[in-house]
Amino acid sequence: MNNVFNRQLAPTSDEQSLIKARYCRSILKVAAISTDQEARGLLEGLATEQPTTNTSDPMAEAERAALAAIRELAGHQHGRSAAHGSSEWQRAMRTIEFWLNVHDR
Repeated sequence: MNNVFNRQLAPTSDEQSLIKARYCRSILKVAAISTDQEARGLLEGLATEQPTTNTSDPMAEAERAALAAIRELAGHQHGRSAAHGSSEWQRAMRTIEFWLNVHDR
């Protein structure tokens, strides 16, 4: 019985991915109101995130796209001001929102 109870409490891979998506969205929001140096550090930290294993195909695809957009944003902003209105910033936010919405489908 204990094993059944533990399995019910453990989040599924898609749920873990959803938590990561919320985290990424939160960090981008904080970066938007941070100094340029702080924003670069936050973006560089997000750029190290690895895809969640064993997720459903739609979740995996959305997560990979969002993480790629975040890496592109971090690379673009390296050594520059982190303008949160840039096309790279907007793309990262859109892909994260799509990632969040995949779970609700």
